Amino acid sequence: MIYQIPPDVRLRIFSTVDLVRIVAIGATGVSNGQLSFQAQTEYWRWATTLTFSSTLTFASEVIPSFTAPALDAYLDAVSPSNQFTAPRNPTQGDWTQGTRVVPGTRTGFLYRMPSPDNAQVKMGVLFEKDNQTSALMAAAWYVKTQAPSNGLAFNKKIFSNTLTRVSGTNPNAIEVGTWYYILMGTP
Repeated sequence: MIYQIPPDVRLRIFSTVDLVRIVAIGATGVSNGQLSFQAQTEYWRWATTLTFSSTLTFASEVIPSFTAPALDAYLDAVSPSNQFTAPRNPTQGDWTQGTRVVPGTRTGFLYRMPSPDNAQVKMGVLFEKDNQTSALMAAAWYVKTQAPSNGLAFNKKIFSNTLTRVSGTNPNAIEVGTWYYILMGTP
């Protein structure tokens, strides 16, 4: 299977409080009658107040109990109404060479970080916040030089990184070169 991020993990993006939580589910979905999490899906939820400071912490952990209540608990710090899902099976061909143009109704916040797989490799993540509702509308992963051959933005499951905000939304602010991105959320 091919994924954006490793399966069966929770990713947290936070400063003093959680801003975004992502639960990435692998080949098997789970339901308990009230909650249902689909296989091959990433669940992105965000806090009501999104404040993109100059640095954020990006951390991951493996989900210890693969049940609907455990998955919901992993997302509980943010509202279920503030959510979008993303399919987890893109291929190398789903990555776009170039720069994501942030729609005029949104504000973009671009962050650089070392790849969880190799600290010498730079990557980025672009968050797009709606100007009227302040909702997180989309996020795009950026990788440099070539699109990942296996579709993964990164392979490592357990890590902690610092996201550092750069000026503008062009990934050349991270490092000049050829960039590829994959978008999750609303185009």
